[in-house]
Amino acid sequence: MTNQSITELIKPPRVVGSSESIRRAAGIIHASEGSWALVIKDGQVIGGISEHAIASHLALSDDPEITLDQPAESIVEPYPLYINPMITRSDAARIFSESGLDVLPVVDNFGGLRGMLYRTDVVAVLTSNLRPATVGGMATPLGVYLTTGNISGGAGSLGLYLTGITLGLMMIISRAAGDGAMSFLNKLVAHKLPVFMKTLTGIDAFGIGSLIISVGLLILLLKLSPLAGYHGAEHMTVHAIESGDDLTLENVRRYPRVHPRCGTNLLGAAAVFILITSQFSGEIAVLVAIGVVMLGRKTIGDWMQTVFTTKSPSDHQLASAIAAGKEILKRYHDHPGLVSRGFSRIWKMGFLQAAAGMTTVLAAVYCIERLTHKSLLF
Repeated sequence: MTNQSITELIKPPRVVGSSESIRRAAGIIHASEGSWALVIKDGQVIGGISEHAIASHLALSDDPEITLDQPAESIVEPYPLYINPMITRSDAARIFSESGLDVLPVVDNFGGLRGMLYRTDVVAVLTSNLRPATVGGMATPLGVYLTTGNISGGAGSLGLYLTGITLGLMMIISRAAGDGAMSFLNKLVAHKLPVFMKTLTGIDAFGIGSLIISVGLLILLLKLSPLAGYHGAEHMTVHAIESGDDLTLENVRRYPRVHPRCGTNLLGAAAVFILITSQFSGEIAVLVAIGVVMLGRKTIGDWMQTVFTTKSPSDHQLASAIAAGKEILKRYHDHPGLVSRGFSRIWKMGFLQAAAGMTTVLAAVYCIERLTHKSLLF
């Protein structure tokens, strides 16, 4: 590993134009992982601006606002050192140590700027701590699936496909149960409480009741299924990866089941918006719905994750998530610069496989209905 080149560790350069402001240079430095920003003029690198130079310039200024609006070229200085992309990672570590720099511009044999090498990445890869910034995933009947969009690990396409089938079956069962329950209640109430039924004129009591029962049963089925445990394990493992923690049962158990990027948050927000706008008409209702979603989306999502879509995972479920996490970390460590594009990236996200599973269930229901001339749903 130490003899590998730095090629896959090179990141796109963060540069500032010579005529852009010092304020802009400071912003670029703050957004990067180093303390320098390269300055370019007419397409060529003319030097760099350091955080130290900006701080010194501001300290000597009577009006910081005027100073920050000055062109970057006014405090540019020669960059101390450039490196070739073919040097090894161990050589890069030595250069960082000797120079005291935390970022090095990488130029090819023709003087073209290839990108930047950050000291933090070199140290991370040499200590086996290089990790993707964000990780997503999905719970499947076969275990946990994790992905960065570029690499993936854990349960494969079959697991994702089975997730779609499982969710599709749950939806069909819940819908059939909701319609069946309301059909029975409708017959029971229709001849015993005719006055009550008349008060429901103009209201789709059947549809509303069926929806409530269906959603309630769907949530119950999801909560009781292994998917909820795997879902919780997925979130806990992602938290551990993104926090830089070792992936052990003891460590991962300490992390919460709730994750801010979970799709449940979007689902919950959408459900609340639809519920409000379907019950109340007019622009005021829409504005209220938007306000509730904007202010309460995190609370709504966290609550739904905690109560409905996740549960405390078993050791087996957590071990599955940890194995997926270790797999994805190893692949990322071996190929940190790997970038998937187009269909490959979409496929690695896992949604297509899950959608295919759900479509299979719906197609099967449709075919059975056509062959039997009977509706499986009321």
